[in-house]
Amino acid sequence: MSELSWRTKRKGFWIFKDGKVVKDVENDKRCYFIVKSDEKDHSVIFDKTKKVFTCDCEFFSLKLKDCSHIYAVKLFMDDKNGKS
Repeated sequence: MSELSWRTKRKGFWIFKDGKVVKDVENDKRCYFIVKSDEKDHSVIFDKTKKVFTCDCEFFSLKLKDCSHIYAVKLFMDDKNGKS
């Protein structure tokens, strides 16, 4: 996967920092997150078996690249696992 732009990282950082990432449901295969937004909430899913993230936002749908919502979830997961 290609490197994220600084804009995407910056936006994702502030989404994470503002506490807009919420873990919704977790099971053996997947972990579901809600990423709050002023315009629309987004769903991010982490597939544990494939180690792949998906998001329902337009950016991810069109480019199939990590978006700011996925980056925010990655920061959230790192923070919860003590990697920060």
